[in-house]
Amino acid sequence: MQGKLHHIYIIAVVGVLFVTLDQPIVHAHDDYRSVSHLEWNDADGSVELVIEIHRHPLETKLSLLLDQRLSFLSNDDYGKLEVATKNYLAKNIVVDVDGEPVNMVFLGLETKGETVIAYLEADWPDQPQSLGFMNSIFLDDLPEQINTVLATVMGTRFGGDITGAGRLLRFDF
Repeated sequence: MQGKLHHIYIIAVVGVLFVTLDQPIVHAHDDYRSVSHLEWNDADGSVELVIEIHRHPLETKLSLLLDQRLSFLSNDDYGKLEVATKNYLAKNIVVDVDGEPVNMVFLGLETKGETVIAYLEADWPDQPQSLGFMNSIFLDDLPEQINTVLATVMGTRFGGDITGAGRLLRFDF
């Protein structure tokens, strides 16, 4: 009888191992999504862009680019990171309105918990017929990266995901 129990125990352990090893690996930060809100503001005739980015991957990327360890939690590093974020976004964000490229002006950023929120804006007095957007941040660095955009003109909203560099999303209003 004891031999049968040992045999059943071995089968149970092997079964648990198969089930456990078949599960996907979960990382501490397995969602690398950034979210961008692109909107035409009719009240002041501008295109506004708000980008929400996870703090840790942004700190890591900017630290590597600047060849020094930086943290948004350090008052001494905050100014350097703000300038570095401005430059990084300038290289990785494309906005066009009605097929014309728009030079977005970086207004600043803030942090809320694990999120960095960057604010950009450009003058555009006439109501757009289309908005184009490309956000390539982290796409070369993080294979799971998804950059989501919501574009709004006069209450009409469209959205999409960018998962590959070079793919401009266009929204017609």
